[in-house]
Amino acid sequence: MRGAIILLSLAYYVMMTYSQGCRQVLTTVCDNDVINSNMQKGESCVLGSLGTDIITRLAKLEEFLIPRPCVSPLSHGPQRLTSGVEVYCEDGWTIFQRRIDGSVDFGRRWDDYAKGFGQIDGEFWLGLDNIHEMTREGGCRLKIELWDFDGNQRHADYSSFLIESAENLYQLRVSGYSGNAGDSLTYNNGRPFSTEYSDNDSDGLNCATFFGGSQGWWFGPGCARSFLNGVWMRQSSGHAHGIIWRDWKGALEPLKETKMKLRCD
Repeated sequence: MRGAIILLSLAYYVMMTYSQGCRQVLTTVCDNDVINSNMQKGESCVLGSLGTDIITRLAKLEEFLIPRPCVSPLSHGPQRLTSGVEVYCEDGWTIFQRRIDGSVDFGRRWDDYAKGFGQIDGEFWLGLDNIHEMTREGGCRLKIELWDFDGNQRHADYSSFLIESAENLYQLRVSGYSGNAGDSLTYNNGRPFSTEYSDNDSDGLNCATFFGGSQGWWFGPGCARSFLNGVWMRQSSGHAHGIIWRDWKGALEPLKETKMKLRCD
């Protein structure tokens, strides 16, 4: 498979080099000509029907020849995928959740959590649909970074991470913990995603509201040992209110900042 991709990449490069003077962006494909919108008036390149067919077919392969986002250790900052989705890269990782200062309300409905919200260079949630698309083929890892209000930092890494489809309620598949924050996420493995008005947890409570707000997360019996989408607050107003990672700070001391990011091999 890898060899086939290399050959396709080479073929794509050769064909694009041959037709460089003819197109940077295809706008019109005729039986005999490929006309580039950046050309001078009357200028054209005759490739013949076979040439135009090859270019058209190779162009359709472009999406598959482009690597997954943020795979390079040098990848840093905003990056737009071929699907049009904008992500934020950090040292080869794709950030899909960030909490900083409570400037974005995470008390959202199901559709918001599915599609995403916030600003990728600030507080944001990339969207369950996007996370599913990025992880559905497997081979992905998860890194979680946590900060308390005193500036202390911990991390939790997982060697396997996947979000299932909307039809499966975006169930969480996570395993292989390592780090120094304690494992507060494996407890949620296999749990569906829930929001206030889409209560999919198996608890008698509505876990999305039990934690003092209406935020979405993966809940089950006993709700969860972590809740990184919880209400941003400096001091808990009650049991497990706020942004919680129990195996580090317990259930009564909220966190200040969080970052969830993935990387797929």
